[in-house]
Amino acid sequence: MVKRGCLLLLGACLVAAQFEAPELQDAAQVQVLLDEIKIEGIRKFGAFSDYNPSKARELLQTVSFDDGTEASVNRKVLDYLFENDIVLTVPQAHTILQDLKDQNATERQPRQAQPGERYYWKDRRVAYTLKVQDDAWQSLIRRALNHLEDQTCMRFYEDADDKDRLEYTRAGGCWSNVGRIGGRQTVSIGYGCEALGIVAHETLHALGLWHEQSRYDRDDYVNIDFGFIFPGTQSNFAKRTPKNSENYDQRYDLGSVMHYGSKAFSTDYGTNTIITKDSNYQRTIGQRQSISFKDARMINLRYCDDICTTKLDCKNGGYTDPNDCSVCRCPTGLGGRTCEDVASSDQTECRGGDYLAQSSWQSLQSPPVTRGLNCNYRINAPAGEAVEIEVQELSFPCVDSCSSFVEIKYLTDKTTTGAHLCCELPAATIITEDNFAVLRLRGDPDGSQGYLGFTLRYRTVPKSETPRPIPTTTTTTTQATTTIGVGSPHWSDWGAWSTCTVACGGCGERTRVRACYGGNGQCSGKNEDSQLCGQEACPKPQTKRTTRCTGRLVLPCDLLDQLDFGTTHSADAVAHLLSTQKNANTLKRVRREASNRARRFVNGNLQMADGNFCEKRFSYNCPTSLLTINIDRKTNSDVVQDNQECCPGYYRSQGVCIQGKSLRTIG
Repeated sequence: MVKRGCLLLLGACLVAAQFEAPELQDAAQVQVLLDEIKIEGIRKFGAFSDYNPSKARELLQTVSFDDGTEASVNRKVLDYLFENDIVLTVPQAHTILQDLKDQNATERQPRQAQPGERYYWKDRRVAYTLKVQDDAWQSLIRRALNHLEDQTCMRFYEDADDKDRLEYTRAGGCWSNVGRIGGRQTVSIGYGCEALGIVAHETLHALGLWHEQSRYDRDDYVNIDFGFIFPGTQSNFAKRTPKNSENYDQRYDLGSVMHYGSKAFSTDYGTNTIITKDSNYQRTIGQRQSISFKDARMINLRYCDDICTTKLDCKNGGYTDPNDCSVCRCPTGLGGRTCEDVASSDQTECRGGDYLAQSSWQSLQSPPVTRGLNCNYRINAPAGEAVEIEVQELSFPCVDSCSSFVEIKYLTDKTTTGAHLCCELPAATIITEDNFAVLRLRGDPDGSQGYLGFTLRYRTVPKSETPRPIPTTTTTTTQATTTIGVGSPHWSDWGAWSTCTVACGGCGERTRVRACYGGNGQCSGKNEDSQLCGQEACPKPQTKRTTRCTGRLVLPCDLLDQLDFGTTHSADAVAHLLSTQKNANTLKRVRREASNRARRFVNGNLQMADGNFCEKRFSYNCPTSLLTINIDRKTNSDVVQDNQECCPGYYRSQGVCIQGKSLRTIG
């Protein structure tokens, strides 16, 4: 008889069967414990109700908004996961349930104990396999693992024979166990989970990290609004204790890749369930772009602390790099051998580096935001003073968790992520806790262009100074053409040219933008410039015979008669039936006919029947980096157009394409 646990949409029973640890053999037992955890969560957080799991699951399916984290993808399987993406073992579920019961019984206190090393991976090496034959999916997994190797001492190697290994697959949603379980350990990266940060998030779970907002000190940094949390999901906000987690004395990090998004388990798209106590950090939580400095530090403390026998005197929260013991690994925005310098910037347009604040206001404005942009700044004040920053304008894509942003670190502890600003202006000026601020301008590698970045001003103030409310006369938007400011109008430098719209043929165009600062956006002139590009003539098709490569088209056989491929009819060009199980009987008759005719490929109505799939082979000059085949209905002009060196309305002159008619065609 199949256990009820095997019917879970998550496939938890299938996952359990892949492991050999005794505690994973009964997925149904974990499900029972999860239901008890949910009931205890309702009691703990004062949300008393007649909890109906089926009804709660139905209500959860009505939510459709996407907050960019794994929580949005996992709504259909949340009933079988803890904290939206964690597959618990039986001992882990027992421990969490007991912790909730202990916290609900006020006369009892949770026991303090260190988590066991049974969940650690051995020798800092983790074997893995990829169970999905999809090049893009596999490339994403490998890029995420390379990212983790770059930031930590952990090494991942592909090995299907290793007893203890991670098996990445595309099951329903994004989920993982916490820590090493033993045997084949599944990590699901399903449809909708295709983000480097999500893959890193699930892999960090497998290495032993819990969610950041489940730390026992989280109430010092965020508030949880249980009034807008779906009934029955309150337990997903339960806090760990030292009994089942270890923070290694690292500070709470609002920019951790392990932190929930602001709308986690929310009943309303417009309402945050997690509210940061410092409002400047609201759009910092929930990022899924990369692991944070603190995320990497947690892994390196757990697995790598004994690699470097000599520890360097690293500054500003840096530590000896386990991947290179001769240098320090520095917090984001800082660099140099011992983390005493500002990190380098990727482009000269950044004008990054050190800035010295004075008692009078000075301005700093960014270049326009381009994909992958990384600029770093440090604003310094004399010892004993602080830096005051007034952010005047912001022009970035406005999303729940900023993808392109300016990050400002103004706390003394520079190891944690700074405030990511991309939408609202801070309500008050920002004053550093010590005598310098670290700023980083980031452009999303996959984001939209045309945004102008930030402008701010800064000065020195006494450390006892309190932040000043910023006058409401200064407003901002995320659109480049409507950013509004105060002061004298002036243009920024031009941004970089965009990619040309064509590679050759003469009809290309590229653009660049600049920002107008101050004066209510009333600068003289245009904020966008364009110029022609791609004027070189396209190369003519080569008629010389070269090395040939073979390709094929696979399409319904009955479609062949409707298409003209424009190829020379030869034995290699004739379509033939694919060797599949479905076509087995038809192929037997085709082969008999082929034998009679003493030829390999056979035309005829037999193999062109509806429902069969045929392949058509072809050859082309090679090597080539990309072969593009466009199939469409053919017109008489196509053959002529395929051989044109210039775009329509352009003619070739001395190797370039010029708009107009050539002298030879006039008169």
